[in-house]
Amino acid sequence: MMKNDQFTAANEAAIEQFANLAKLSLANVEKFAQMGLSAARESVVQATKHAQALAGARDVNEVIAINSAALEPALKRTYAASRSAFEAANESNDEIKRVFEKQNAKLQAAAVATLEEAFRHAPAGSETVVANVRSAIAAAQSAYENMANVNKQIYDTVEKTVAQSVATAQAASGKATPKRRK
Repeated sequence: MMKNDQFTAANEAAIEQFANLAKLSLANVEKFAQMGLSAARESVVQATKHAQALAGARDVNEVIAINSAALEPALKRTYAASRSAFEAANESNDEIKRVFEKQNAKLQAAAVATLEEAFRHAPAGSETVVANVRSAIAAAQSAYENMANVNKQIYDTVEKTVAQSVATAQAASGKATPKRRK
């Protein structure tokens, strides 16, 4: 049975946890908003330069050359922006994962301690039931650890696949870039 001080401590920990996650969420909103504003500013500057270059074009071939020359830097900026967003999201995900893993470890320890306390007061002859419950707890903890490891492997595989796809796209865009006319 939970005592008043344990209940109060649990509530305070939950409130602190909620406050930390709220701060993390607000920091992420701020980070993504700043990234979006920076990208918008850069886009306006580049669009203005591109429009000025097009306005000074003397013929259709020069317009085509200007448009072709603008494509690669635009792709690089898009890649850099998406990479920054991916890294920011990845950092946030890692932080949230650490918070939940820490919370889960505390919860598991508290549950095991509560059960151990209850087992001490178990009636005589219930040793088999107590052993079965302990075995079930150990199996559940093992299953959770296995699931966490599988999730980590999946996450690592997805991250590697994304990195390979980006490298392939970069290589392809480098090969597909048309040569400028002199």
